[in-house]
Amino acid sequence: MVGQRIRYYRKTKGLTQEELAQGICSVSYLSKIEKGDAKSSEEVINLLCERLGISPEEVDNNEVLELLNEWNLLMTSRKFDEASEKYPQVKEKVSSVRDPNILIRYKLFCSRYYLVLEDPDLQSCYTLLEEVKGFYEQLSPELRFYYYVFWGMYANYNNHYKEALEYLHSAENQYISNLKVNELDIAVLYYLLALTYNFLMRINSVTNYAYKAISIFDSEYNYSRSADCQVLLGISYRRAKNYSQAEFHLKQALKYSTSFKDDFLSGVIYHNLGYVNSCKNDNLQAIEYYKKSLLYKDSQSDEKKSNTLFLLATEYFNLEDYDKALNLIEQGFEFVTTGSEVYYHLTILKLRIEKKSDEFENLLVKIAIPFFEKRNIWEYVSKYSELLADMYFDQGSYKKASQYYRIANNGRKNIF
Repeated sequence: MVGQRIRYYRKTKGLTQEELAQGICSVSYLSKIEKGDAKSSEEVINLLCERLGISPEEVDNNEVLELLNEWNLLMTSRKFDEASEKYPQVKEKVSSVRDPNILIRYKLFCSRYYLVLEDPDLQSCYTLLEEVKGFYEQLSPELRFYYYVFWGMYANYNNHYKEALEYLHSAENQYISNLKVNELDIAVLYYLLALTYNFLMRINSVTNYAYKAISIFDSEYNYSRSADCQVLLGISYRRAKNYSQAEFHLKQALKYSTSFKDDFLSGVIYHNLGYVNSCKNDNLQAIEYYKKSLLYKDSQSDEKKSNTLFLLATEYFNLEDYDKALNLIEQGFEFVTTGSEVYYHLTILKLRIEKKSDEFENLLVKIAIPFFEKRNIWEYVSKYSELLADMYFDQGSYKKASQYYRIANNGRKNIF
């Protein structure tokens, strides 16, 4: 609709309705044109378009629309290299387009593209999503679905998990309202919901959405995405202390990652298999898996490497091989920044080895436990509160011990 195009370009050029209408028509008439409520004259339309520097003629953009949807599907299917190769072609085709719906779709898909780059461009993603926010009222239900999904992805990248859930559930509500979008896009939405609930350690919600995602990914033969969901299920069942089910899902994921030669995912899976065996008190098997995870260290982020080093150090601590544990802790510190999650894990373990009880108590009470509480990371709130409670109990400080045992139990309740 030409009125929709006029509204889009007026807003992109920063013009008010008064400024655009001046000398051509009344503001109320322009408002009706933009909403599609007025039977506008050809002369008025031509004058408005001329002032905006656009053509009043509508163009068939089906070819560009198909190209955009194909590009988005590549990203949905995690074919990021192919998506990067196609980006220049998409950008060139869109450069001659004047249809606001196509341009908004392009901006939305570009915001996703910036998030899936090897080095995500969060600022460019945010800028585009903010631009699209200005046109929210004219978004179709389909584009609103993508708008919410990509805002959810952006919030997750910034560790704003509760905010991410609000966006993702808004996208889910769009879908529930008989919205027709690609099935893979729905599966990705379910995966993102499972992933976000995983960050918040809400086991039941993780499993609910992960199974929904798997059913679609498997039906579409998209097994690499199924593997991502299997990992989430493995983590959740480990947290629920159902270790056999956790291993089952992680080994299912490992079949896919090995088949597709996905080194990054294999490193993640071996890391989690190590954690499962650690929870089973099988220290030697855990060490073997953690070492396998580190074989893929070149494909891992610094944070993931440091976390694996911390867990490996923990196994040597449990075996009372403190020299090896301290050596691994120092290696881990090379990959972390002060005040990060893994930094606190490494520091706490080091203080336990060095038996510095005063520093250990101060760090947990004043810094570490509040840090994890603020971020709703209940697994570590529970773990470190219980460690602190055990220390107080051994010292005969039963009131303090009771306080932190209670915090630990409340933390466990929040996990489910």
